[in-house]
Amino acid sequence: MNDKDVPDILVINANSSCSVTDNMKEELAGPTTMLNLKIDYTEIADAPAAIESSEDVILAHKLTTEFVKKTKARSYVIACFCDPGVKELRALGYGNVFGIAESAMHMAANSGGKFGILSISDTSVARHKDQVKDAGLSEMLAADLPLDIGVLELEHMSARPKIEETASKLVKEYDARSIILGCAGMGVHRKWLQDLLGIPVIDPCWAGVAMAAATLGML
Repeated sequence: MNDKDVPDILVINANSSCSVTDNMKEELAGPTTMLNLKIDYTEIADAPAAIESSEDVILAHKLTTEFVKKTKARSYVIACFCDPGVKELRALGYGNVFGIAESAMHMAANSGGKFGILSISDTSVARHKDQVKDAGLSEMLAADLPLDIGVLELEHMSARPKIEETASKLVKEYDARSIILGCAGMGVHRKWLQDLLGIPVIDPCWAGVAMAAATLGML
């Protein structure tokens, strides 16, 4: 690959679902026009179609680390909310790798007040607790509530009643002042939910790209 072909940001969908990658690219098409950067998108063909179970997460950490090590980009955004491979790659000296969950949490912390997270399952909620702690933002978390909806189901409009119900609970019962969509595949609902709630709703994939772009500006 010639240097001119190297993307400024490579957004890596840590599962093998092309539809998730396509939806992510479509949702980010608008905001990324502000960046004037070469942004490529891909998925990991050997990964599960969705990262949901603890076993999926363990495999995602391994596969994502291996994938980044054999690719070339100025920076990487790992588009999976468990931030697979981020710690491992940073330990190997990759200072240009950004997890979407970590990025979204820091963006939310700057939105004013505590943030809530919409997770896919109870298993995800337990995992996110450690992620919030590692980000140093435990005191900023209003609550993390599960939708109990599968990753691939989140692409469809049929998920909206449950998303609305759970997000409204985060606002009304837990006083969340912003909402993080706790899955890379939920970006299609961001604007609708933000218009509905009247508070910032953060697409973690955009947060990851924004963080990567900000760091490129320092190089």
